Amino acid sequence: MTRPQSKEYGLVFFGLLALWIGIELVYSSGWLSIRAILQAPIRTGPNANSIASLLQRPGRAAPPRVWFAPYTSFPEPYRIESPWRSGVYDTFLAFPPSGVASNYGAMKLGPADLLFTQASSQGLAQEARLAMDLGYQLFALDLGAINQGARIAALCKTVPTCQVSSDGYALLPLDRSHGAWIGRLGAVDRRYPDFPQRAAGFRWAGVVLQPDQWFVPAGSDLLIEPGPRPIVRVWARALGRNALYVYRDGDLSVPVASRLHTRQRRIWLALVPALAGADLCLQLPGKAPCTPIRLARNQPRAEISALVPLGQVTTIITRALYGPRGEAIQLHQSPLVPGSSQDQAVFGIEIR
Repeated sequence: MTRPQSKEYGLVFFGLLALWIGIELVYSSGWLSIRAILQAPIRTGPNANSIASLLQRPGRAAPPRVWFAPYTSFPEPYRIESPWRSGVYDTFLAFPPSGVASNYGAMKLGPADLLFTQASSQGLAQEARLAMDLGYQLFALDLGAINQGARIAALCKTVPTCQVSSDGYALLPLDRSHGAWIGRLGAVDRRYPDFPQRAAGFRWAGVVLQPDQWFVPAGSDLLIEPGPRPIVRVWARALGRNALYVYRDGDLSVPVASRLHTRQRRIWLALVPALAGADLCLQLPGKAPCTPIRLARNQPRAEISALVPLGQVTTIITRALYGPRGEAIQLHQSPLVPGSSQDQAVFGIEIR
């Protein structure tokens, strides 16, 4: 008698679970709705001289294409960057009732987010140039999210076509005639460097690193070699297993893939300087054994570009590591990475 009763309870449990999932899907389908996620009282209309009022268009005019900068991952960045904002979704308050076409709201770790985050990581000037190349008409810069907001606001007021809103945005048309103004943004930094990278998981050139398994030390720069095709380095937490995913070109639109330089992408593993060596291996889905990779003091980098499959998760497994004198050590004895007083790692990944 107990077995049928147990089966009946099981059916009831999975039925309730399915109902709960269905409810979640119905409600989550509206999560891009402004009213569903505002963290401030719902307004009746744009305030005077607010960014929403400046973007408002009359009648049936086409909504403006607006790039909100600095770029922020969506949904739920891990902190509020700008003191002008009171909630993590306050950028939606900038949307006028007449509508807007915007870069804000691209799903994090998706194709568009990969491109926007990479440009943002190269600075505001690069972000503005990408926005212009993609056909955005206006650049809305959150003055609270940069370290020289007052100077940029003063500079904006010297440009006839630039406007400073009452809620802390500098709004500038994006066209070639404003190239000099955009160039000046190269000397401006956001308050939290690499904010989108740290908020959602590091990604570069179509490579997405498993969130919470990789890090850049606080105060350190993601870029280790600037230029038209920079190199970034991210350290792997000393976990024994660290995963990454590489997009297939077919999963990316042609403009995105070309701008991310996916066909010229190169990936290396790099040994932490304090170690004499490490034995790693690349574990591919459904394949055994894994591919061995040896890092040593006299050969601290190994290229894995051709070994990492596209469209699949690759796991890098730490099999053994060797201390400064070549002695075998345990994972918990991994050294600190350069520039950090608390973060341990065995290796890092470098991507171009």
